[in-house]
Amino acid sequence: MTVTSPFSYEVTGLGALCLLHTTQGAGHLCLETANGINADYDLTKDTLALIDCRKKHKLTCRHDIWGYTLCFVSTTMLEYYMEKILALGNFIYRLDRHAELLGAWEKLLHTDTDDELHGIIRSRILVDFFAQLYFIQSAERTGLFHIPSYLVDMQRRFHTEFQAQYSLDKLAEEYHVNKFRLCREFAKYYEVTPMQYLNHVRMEKARELLLHSDKKVVEIGQLVGIENANSFIRLFKEKNGVTPLTYRRETPVL
Repeated sequence: MTVTSPFSYEVTGLGALCLLHTTQGAGHLCLETANGINADYDLTKDTLALIDCRKKHKLTCRHDIWGYTLCFVSTTMLEYYMEKILALGNFIYRLDRHAELLGAWEKLLHTDTDDELHGIIRSRILVDFFAQLYFIQSAERTGLFHIPSYLVDMQRRFHTEFQAQYSLDKLAEEYHVNKFRLCREFAKYYEVTPMQYLNHVRMEKARELLLHSDKKVVEIGQLVGIENANSFIRLFKEKNGVTPLTYRRETPVL
């Protein structure tokens, strides 16, 4: 949605949770807390707000233009995570600081087919997404899961610059870290090596391009950073069990 000042709306008693991602300009959230006191929050570009619509709240356009994406979901299966997240005292996320959360959000938005099978898939994605929201808040609050800044930057680059060419030697040189230590620490926090993580991101992007574009397989391989067509096909089949063409032909578009 895109709205202009002096837009505002006020809601209470709606049996849903709302995820609101600000993509342009800024908005303002006024939310009634458990003790009846109103709390105010600025919703700036790249923020994701989690709103319990059962409580009274008001959204207002703060700039000339406010662009945002809304996703309403049922409270039924997400009540547990909602309570956990709100108990931590914060429900505003910066998607530009959490590349993996941005990827999960985009995946959630594209899963909107309404048949029974895709409904089950969407339910699983929602639960995973809310679990990720709780994990990020909990980790930041407790400080028990502090990821070194160079690893965070490397992971961000893999999501935003996945088409670039990387090597362990080059990354180690850029971040002034021994490549064996780099691999060991990256795997500690992300559970896979840097190159495995990068390939995972590339395959996600490749699957999207196969389903939502008419580009040739060789072009898609190049767009995700794999110049050699045979290498791309081999890696894609290894990760997905089928060749890119078979995946495009047999996978329903969500």
